[in-house]
Amino acid sequence: MLKDGAWKVGPDEFDLPPLSKRSLGGQGDISASDALIANSFGITQITTIPAGYDNPITYVTAAGGITPSFVHPWMAVSGSLNNVTVTANPRIAAGVEGNRLTLVGAGSTITLPDGLGVALAGSATYVVALSSILCLVYTASNGAARWQETSRTVP
Repeated sequence: MLKDGAWKVGPDEFDLPPLSKRSLGGQGDISASDALIANSFGITQITTIPAGYDNPITYVTAAGGITPSFVHPWMAVSGSLNNVTVTANPRIAAGVEGNRLTLVGAGSTITLPDGLGVALAGSATYVVALSSILCLVYTASNGAARWQETSRTVP
């Protein structure tokens, strides 16, 4: 046993003196730097959605069809104040090979029949209703340029 101050300790428990006599600081020590003011980090309360993150609703008309937007990961779509059946040719404006389009219902329904540039699963009409999701990918292979359905939710 070795003596460490007033205590007797084993050889592997012996505390060596610090390499410096300078204080390492601790609770209650006062910093020599300037005091921080309440908003010194530039933090502000966010009360609105910044424009770069806002995903506006796109209103669809029967004759106008859907013009894809790739600014956001999905398009929030709604019929123009009424339920709409898309009759435009093409129903969704042409894209570029590999474009992915996700339509999320955000209001009045949009009935999207199969055909005219849209290939839906089972050739079945899809109704984009509130909160429903339709995912498509654009393909131009084999001379058949169209939006091909990849998945959907049941409205």
